[in-house]
Amino acid sequence: MSTISEPLFSITTSRQLRPFDARRDLLKVADLVELCFSETLDPEGRGYLRQMRSAASNRPYLNWTSSLASGSGLPGGGFVWDEDGKIVGNLTLIPFTTHKQRYYLIANVAVHPEHRRRGIARQLTTAALQYAQRQGVQSAWLHARAENEGALKLYRSLNFVERARRTTWQCNLSENRDPEAWRSAPAASPEEGADFQIGPRAAEDWQQQRAWLAELYPAEVTWQLPLSIDLLRPGLWGFLKRLFNDALIRQWALRWQGQMQAVLSWQSYLGYADNLWLAAASDVPESALIELLRFAVSRLSPRRVLSLDFPYGRFRRAFEVSGFSEHQTLIWMEHRFLAR
Repeated sequence: MSTISEPLFSITTSRQLRPFDARRDLLKVADLVELCFSETLDPEGRGYLRQMRSAASNRPYLNWTSSLASGSGLPGGGFVWDEDGKIVGNLTLIPFTTHKQRYYLIANVAVHPEHRRRGIARQLTTAALQYAQRQGVQSAWLHARAENEGALKLYRSLNFVERARRTTWQCNLSENRDPEAWRSAPAASPEEGADFQIGPRAAEDWQQQRAWLAELYPAEVTWQLPLSIDLLRPGLWGFLKRLFNDALIRQWALRWQGQMQAVLSWQSYLGYADNLWLAAASDVPESALIELLRFAVSRLSPRRVLSLDFPYGRFRRAFEVSGFSEHQTLIWMEHRFLAR
């Protein structure tokens, strides 16, 4: 297993740029990330920072993570920009594997507000790309919020190419002033002659559901999501996977004029939001999809936030009419390395 702790100083001649060292940097990086992303941190992000600070006081963990790259959410490797002991820049490198190919994700690119416009983010990203290329991976990936034009401009100048845009939609009925009125209100006017039914997902729906999931949740940009296709399978295999993973799943299928049009899966989650996974035909009638979404939401706890990740722009009005609001849109970008 390659490690981030291999000598990295040969990558750059800058005295300020050095490898991340969890033993002395983790708490400082947590403070920097909070400062730089305070306006966009959600409860999950704040939980991430709590994990970082807790780990910073765990000496055995720090000794372990300093010796190998970690694929978990905590920074296991990367680079920092150090000016006289003050960490003013950070970049985390996370290795991941999909389709039996190794890649690196560049994350937590943060520069202290007082030190921006000095090229620090560019030098951190360049060093990360040089390191990733030395490891023989095909490409490096990152994502940035759609409104972060400065970061997007930087990444495009470093030959990152946009591969996908994905929006996280959230539904929080506890913030609705009158959730009971919302539940009983008509969702939309159905198309003329509409004839759709909503019921439990059947075993014979699985092949089509799996095909839609593969299209709508490609591994390259969704590997970090808590989505395991096997947990949604019907039959004994799916039951055993859910049993051994202590996963609670509910699924509803939408049929229109006798044809299966969509499957919506709910997955309980330990974080602040439960997850919904939508597998749907591209031409599913909007009014029918709205009915499916509202049918599911009305049967789930109003005390839990629901989170749904989906390709940008797809079914936007259906989500909005169904009580969901846009939480964030991320642009996924890839830098491919030339074959040696």
